[in-house]
This record gives sequence, structure tokens and C-alpha cells, in this order.
Amino acid sequence: MAKGVRLFWLVAVIGCLLMAAGPALAVDKNEARLEVEKAAILVQQFMGSPDAGAPRWLLRRSKAVIIIPDMVKAGFVVGGKYGHGVVLARKADGSWSPPSFIRTGAASVGFQIGAQAMDLFMVVVNQRGLDGVLHNQVKFGVDASVVAGPWGRATEAGLTGASLKADIYSYSRSKGAFAGASLEGAGLETDAEANQAYYGRVLSASEILTGSQVSPPPEAQRLIDALTHFDKIPPK
Repeated sequence: MAKGVRLFWLVAVIGCLLMAAGPALAVDKNEARLEVEKAAILVQQFMGSPDAGAPRWLLRRSKAVIIIPDMVKAGFVVGGKYGHGVVLARKADGSWSPPSFIRTGAASVGFQIGAQAMDLFMVVVNQRGLDGVLHNQVKFGVDASVVAGPWGRATEAGLTGASLKADIYSYSRSKGAFAGASLEGAGLETDAEANQAYYGRVLSASEILTGSQVSPPPEAQRLIDALTHFDKIPPK
């Protein structure tokens, strides 16, 4: 009987995770626009923090950024993380590309209960990390290394190009507090349905992020302007 109860809860939790993922497969244009607006707000809040000297240092040297507002972490025996957001790449002239939509997810097993939402911000600092994004799918720890990003004003002074040991540096915000975030075992994939809804035609992540096939829609300009603004803030 006990085994039957555990199996019931296992199936129920997996079903709930799949149901949570379902709506992201049918994003309409207004939902996609809202995702871009939330990403712009997150960039302004995150990079505008007094302690964000290290992330701003990384941003100025970045190949791309990945922004996932409201990533959901939930679990009961079987846990999982799921979220969707956008990625923008730095073009050859140093400007930012239009946003391409992505999904992320990871599963874990163990006793856990409850749910919480967090914002996720990742800085891609080299070509290997960018290639994973451009090729539509990347698993952290396999296709690209990811570590919790350094945080704090004092940390910036100790950063140098030689100190960059990972492909991607990640940060999270939960309950208003920013910190480095560990994401080993998680992964990203292009949200082709959201890209089609947003741009009105089928486009690959590479076509969007190289900036050769599309121009940024007007509502994406706020996000691009926010990244450009913090690009230009000189180190202290």
C-alpha cells in the first residue's frame, strides 16, 4: 500500500511539472512581449544594484546574456526547475542583438516540498558558451561550464581576463536578494514557438542573435538600451 501511495505522488508530481511546461509551448505575441519587458526590468534592477560591480565587469566582456524572470522551483519527492526567458548576443560591432526566446529546465530526486520563484541572470563570457546557445541547445556542465558568479563591489577589483575559468557565470534573485547561482545539471533550449509568435515567422536562434535576419521590435529596444547603458558604466 505504501509503495502504491508513493507511486501515486510520483506520477502526480511529474504530471504537474509537465502541465506547468505546457503553456510555454503555446506562447502568443503579447505573452512574448511581456517576457521581454520583464527581462528589461530585471536587467535594470540587477545591474543597477550598488553591489553589482563584478557582474557589470563581466557584462562588458560578455558574448551574450541569458535572462529568465520568474523561474519556478517546485517539488514533492521529485523536484524540478522550469523557466522561460530570452537571450541576447553581442554582435560584431559590439551592439546587442534582438532577443531570442529560450526555455530552461532541470529535474532532481530527493525529499523536498514547496515551491518558490526566482529570477535568473547569466553572463556568457566566451565562444564555447555562445556556440551552445546558437546551436539551439546547451546542457550546463556538459556543453558549457557554468559557475555561480562573483558578487560585490570589492570582488570587481580582483577580476582579470585570466580569472575567467567558466563559460557562463550565473546569478539569481530570490525574495529581493541577489546572489551567485549554481545550475549544474540544468540546460537551455531555443523556444521556437515563442520566436515565431514574436517575430511572425520561423527563425533560428542563430538568425536572430547574429542580427542579420531581423531588426529589434520597438518593444525590445528598452531591453537593448538597458544592456547598452550598463556596458558603458566605467569601472570604479
